[in-house]
Amino acid sequence: MTSPTGTDVDVNITEVQQVSDDMVNSATNTQAALQSLRTTVTTLLNPDGGLYLRKTSPQMTQSYDELTTSLDKAMVSIKQFSDTFQVVVTNLRSLDGEDVPAPAPHNS
Repeated sequence: MTSPTGTDVDVNITEVQQVSDDMVNSATNTQAALQSLRTTVTTLLNPDGGLYLRKTSPQMTQSYDELTTSLDKAMVSIKQFSDTFQVVVTNLRSLDGEDVPAPAPHNS
């Protein structure tokens, strides 16, 4: 989007809010999918699960747990980054004289 000639700021609060909401929703949905996959992989790597190797399966389970933990932290970071947009919206609304409370930060 290009700014009209002669302006330094062009803000569409609705678009900013929508992007922030999309980030949170996408991260939340991804976290749910990761948890479901973690359960599926853990089940697969257990005896009678379909891919059990006495020595290797525990290591694979641990590696997968570490991967999903890392990805989950990335999803939390996405939510926290969306808070940046929320703060911008809150500050802009304050400038317009609207009393808008700051959003709660995303920590999960």
